[in-house]
Amino acid sequence: MNAALAAAAAAAATLLYWMIAADAAGRRQVTIGALPPALPVLAAAAAGASALGGGHAAAIAATAGTAVAAVVDVRTGSIFDPLTFALFAAALALAVMDESLRDAVAGAACAGGGLLLLHALSRGRGLGLGDVKLGFGVGMALGFPSGVTAIALAFIFGGAYGVWLLASKRATAGASIRFGPFIAAGTFAALVTPIGHYA
Repeated sequence: MNAALAAAAAAAATLLYWMIAADAAGRRQVTIGALPPALPVLAAAAAGASALGGGHAAAIAATAGTAVAAVVDVRTGSIFDPLTFALFAAALALAVMDESLRDAVAGAACAGGGLLLLHALSRGRGLGLGDVKLGFGVGMALGFPSGVTAIALAFIFGGAYGVWLLASKRATAGASIRFGPFIAAGTFAALVTPIGHYA
């Protein structure tokens, strides 16, 4: 996968995902505001770095989709179904084109299935279904074991943030945090560091 092409495609995909999210927000009668200018740049940089490291083409879908989901989650408290469906569908199509479907399906089953189990065990209090659906998309995009690595890193980042909030007295025990940004951070880290690369 050419790094420059991957970066350009990720930037374009970010704009497309934002349009999908904005449409979904409009149907819910909520607003997500303007697209942060840094978002396509971040997605492009992560996709380009993944390509240089030998990552699969579906990294384009993962970086763009999770970046948009993170901002939407922060601004609205939700990750919309059309957005997670678009990420999953794009990752699936790219996995087929890239002949990595077996890894993609395994990644989706493990990453998304693990989050679904946590959602069920917590009765929806610890993890929303939007996060679960995003996890399926990330797993499909990154494959196995990278999809699982991304979700594990998301919990590490989220846990560290929670500890910081408690230590700085910015939150109390039992307070909830929006998990979308940490899934995005875990995804980016899995793509651009050696620990997340798969053969």
